[in-house]
Amino acid sequence: MVAVVTCDIIKSRQYSNNDRGTVNDLIKSAFEETIELLPNTNVDKLSFNIVQGDEFQFIVNTPALAYRFIVFYRLRLALKNLKSSFRAGIGFGEVAVDNDNSYKMDGPAFHRSRDAFQKFGKPKFRNRITHVISGNQELDDQIEIIAMYNDFIEQRWSIKQRNSIYLYEKYGSLKEAAKHDSVSLQALQQRIKVSGYSQMDFGFFKHTILVNSILQP
Repeated sequence: MVAVVTCDIIKSRQYSNNDRGTVNDLIKSAFEETIELLPNTNVDKLSFNIVQGDEFQFIVNTPALAYRFIVFYRLRLALKNLKSSFRAGIGFGEVAVDNDNSYKMDGPAFHRSRDAFQKFGKPKFRNRITHVISGNQELDDQIEIIAMYNDFIEQRWSIKQRNSIYLYEKYGSLKEAAKHDSVSLQALQQRIKVSGYSQMDFGFFKHTILVNSILQP
């Protein structure tokens, strides 16, 4: 059981041809940095592929942590010089056809990831940035509530809030994070509190428990 993640860069048409090449490089570097930040997600580096400049896909071998990985991947990418972001469709399931290129692989996880990604084309989902399909309707209904709430919080993060959250996750404590930020410990605490990250972190926890209860034997 894995999670397949299919993504595309938001408002990619705004980038010039030169910037598109830069965006590709930033997508790759942010991907590597997020893997280092969240090693427990067990992301398959070799599965990462970019197509048509703005769509990319990869496999997460610990499916319950795929959603958390996506949020921090977006956070890290937004801190790069072009401040890019992306939408992500996550699909849980098996891999039926293996290959060194994820776009040549097949199986339920890939079908569900694509179905989740295609939901962004519906008008009622135009402001969403995360969709998850597991194949279990009861689970999907509960995850949808979590993802909708977390999308709302995440899209309102400022660059300063994103940086403070990233440093907090990277160094494991507010005190250590403050040493690498441009604000005092008290200011950093307030910045993270106002961001709503603690509520979102609880959403990650609840999501992980839900997925593990259904997907793991």
